[in-house]
Amino acid sequence: MTLPGAALPGPPAAPGDMRPITVQGDRIMRDGVPWWFLGYNSFVWSGDCGDGDEEMTAQDVDAWFAGMRHDGHGAVRLFFYDGWDIARLDAAVASATAHDVYLTITLDDAIGGCGENDKDAGWFADPEERAGYQRHMTTLLERYRGENAIAWFEFFNEPAYEGGALRRFFDDMGAVADRIDPDRLFSSGTVAPYWLDGEDNFRDVHESPGVDIASMHEYDMDEVESNHGPGVRAGAAGKPVIVGEFGIDAGPGCAGFESRAARFADKAAAYTATDVGYVGAFGWAWQPGGSGCDLGNLDADPATQDVLRSYAR
Repeated sequence: MTLPGAALPGPPAAPGDMRPITVQGDRIMRDGVPWWFLGYNSFVWSGDCGDGDEEMTAQDVDAWFAGMRHDGHGAVRLFFYDGWDIARLDAAVASATAHDVYLTITLDDAIGGCGENDKDAGWFADPEERAGYQRHMTTLLERYRGENAIAWFEFFNEPAYEGGALRRFFDDMGAVADRIDPDRLFSSGTVAPYWLDGEDNFRDVHESPGVDIASMHEYDMDEVESNHGPGVRAGAAGKPVIVGEFGIDAGPGCAGFESRAARFADKAAAYTATDVGYVGAFGWAWQPGGSGCDLGNLDADPATQDVLRSYAR
């Protein structure tokens, strides 16, 4: 399915030809031009997380990237936690570069997914936990210093405020990151103000000098812009807003794929509106396996794939 007026993606850029991503006010810039993106989430891409029928080989990941848009607006949010297979991440970065697909790498899970522990107040106060996180972050910053295919890193998936410990952590780790790679951007990974116990806390977190990009996650399936969106944009401290996760159930037993594709197109229009602070969105989620009505079956949904591949502003 190609939407009326949508431009088909162009040919892949030459390997190594990706332009750096920067921030200017509430916009993300690519080659000095306001940039927007559309793409996917995947927590199973590396083989280090997910059920057996969901796991992807390195060849699967390369084929997946090859099927995305190649016009410089394609992007993928990948999870990569401490101890995971670094060779797989190297291969993903090389494939993303070959196909002109940008990556954002989420460094840890605040809600205990994929074998990680919850990031509660005790975790933030534990010197060993903080040191382990810093080692993991430092390893990736040094390994990929100057790598343009990685648009930014993300501190956590869905952290809580924890009495201000999150803000202090972002300040501290942001300072460490700046010493290693001052040009590398970081997003917050946050859900919305309610997740951080209020708008003041949400703004406080995003006022951290360690945070370059604000984040919203939403599963408000029947809304276009989430009802949380205005509060997120207001609390983003003048920084760009990404929709790190959004999803709509579809498949046998509920809405059809064509219906989801149409609603994805509506959300794409809302979340690439760079004039109001949004810069793009990642759909949840791409993973093999599974059946029935589900959020995570985008690999089996060609209609929604075509929206993400061909949508044009």
